[in-house]
Amino acid sequence: MRAEAVTVTVNGRAEEADPGETVESLLDRLGLAARYALVERNGEPVERGRYGEVALEDGDSLVVARPVAGG
Repeated sequence: MRAEAVTVTVNGRAEEADPGETVESLLDRLGLAARYALVERNGEPVERGRYGEVALEDGDSLVVARPVAGG
């Protein structure tokens, strides 16, 4: 029996995730290159090296930003 999906908010948009899904797998699924993305989870920055360890929980709010070079 499959566990219920959790709902997280990514940049103001609701997304479903599998229980235990990590920040890294969510970014990959959404087509956002994890190695370039900056992520805040519930207002706290997530260290890039921990993206594969941080499991998403129902109700999490993520802000994902991708730095843009310019000048």
